[in-house]
Amino acid sequence: LPPSPAMSRPDAASLLSPSPPPFKPHRRGRLLPSILAVLAAAAALFLLAVLRSPPTPSPNLGSLFLSLGSNNTAASHLRALTLHPHVAGTKANSLTAAYVLHAFSSLSIPSHITPYSVLLSYPVHRSLSLSAGPGRAAKSFSLTQDTYPSDPYARAAAEVTPTFFAYSASGSVSAEAVYANYGREEDFAYLSSRGVDVAGRVALARYGRIHCEDIVHNARAAGAAAALVYPDPLEYGGSAGEGSFPDSRWLPPSGVQVGSLFRGVGDPTTPMWASSEGCERVSVEDAMATDDMPGIPALPVSARDAAEIQQVLGGAEAPADWQGRDGSPVYRLGPGPAVLNLTYQGNDTMATIENVFAVIEGAEEPDRYVILGNHRDAWTFGAADPNSGTAAMIELAQRFSMLQKQGWRPRRTIIFCSWDAEEYGLVSRSLFGHHIRLLYIHRIN
Repeated sequence: LPPSPAMSRPDAASLLSPSPPPFKPHRRGRLLPSILAVLAAAAALFLLAVLRSPPTPSPNLGSLFLSLGSNNTAASHLRALTLHPHVAGTKANSLTAAYVLHAFSSLSIPSHITPYSVLLSYPVHRSLSLSAGPGRAAKSFSLTQDTYPSDPYARAAAEVTPTFFAYSASGSVSAEAVYANYGREEDFAYLSSRGVDVAGRVALARYGRIHCEDIVHNARAAGAAAALVYPDPLEYGGSAGEGSFPDSRWLPPSGVQVGSLFRGVGDPTTPMWASSEGCERVSVEDAMATDDMPGIPALPVSARDAAEIQQVLGGAEAPADWQGRDGSPVYRLGPGPAVLNLTYQGNDTMATIENVFAVIEGAEEPDRYVILGNHRDAWTFGAADPNSGTAAMIELAQRFSMLQKQGWRPRRTIIFCSWDAEEYGLVSRSLFGHHIRLLYIHRIN
């Protein structure tokens, strides 16, 4: 049988609001303890109800973080950052620094720009021609990259810095060409073993195993007077007949891979210390004369231009693992009879670069850092490398900012870093590293 109303269990509301007892006259001294007892019982029951009720679940910050924002925001940042080519030290790249600073500041994250004066390098004049021997017309190379039909960025592409190798030595060389495969030490050793003398000649090498700065360094060590480096279709052109950009992902025949020939890191005028204002520096001339610099003129060239040189090279046939993809001309070692006339004039000059920082201070360990960084400068537009990363970093900052508005604070300090002049040799992040090292040394001492 169901309990009678008189026997049913009272709910919390009825316990907290007991029915008043029938009125009886009391003396003042006995009424106060009764009131206190009732209040104490009510408080106890309230606490019991609170403790028994399920706790409010804490938000899942990971899920909340992933749910915030939109890929469309990152896409808009990427487009804004890549509208124009922006080599380090140029006005266009300074505008990208201002954009990133504004993006961070608009999120109410304390942000600032730190400028540095560093040694950078730009092309002034380049030329390359091929003399194929008696009875053959000389060939002058345009050293340009073609745009494709209906390229929406064709006009902006005219702003691209001419293809060059940063920090290349200036000079003119007229000499026979020698094919040096990937430009590794063992490749030059093989040429020597075959009696092919590289000294005083122009080394033609391809990307694929080591970086351009090491290729040119090895060419100089072997005695070459100059060097050309190209992207071979074997690594950069896909299968024969597969096509190239924009119809596929492969590099077009006129495509050129530029880079820096500096084998060190940071600012060449401040080796092992930061380029602070008024700091000690070595001279530009002394910096360019170190073994970390190439010491000989060098140019990046396209696969199309390299193929024309290969077609008129003589000498022994190169080994099978030195050859190109199917359908390529047979690669020969040289030297000659092809003679290359190469001129490069560069401007090695002090320029201003700008790091952008945004800081979210940690709640418990503010002097311990989580560093999120990506470089911003590019040899051309820099959509994939680097600004897909820059756009993603701004998106991360936006989501952290939204979490902050909901009361979240990181345990440790988060520093967002937009580096400059990475392409020249990790310049600005190395300078930041010097500052961090000095900061910790100061704290330890």
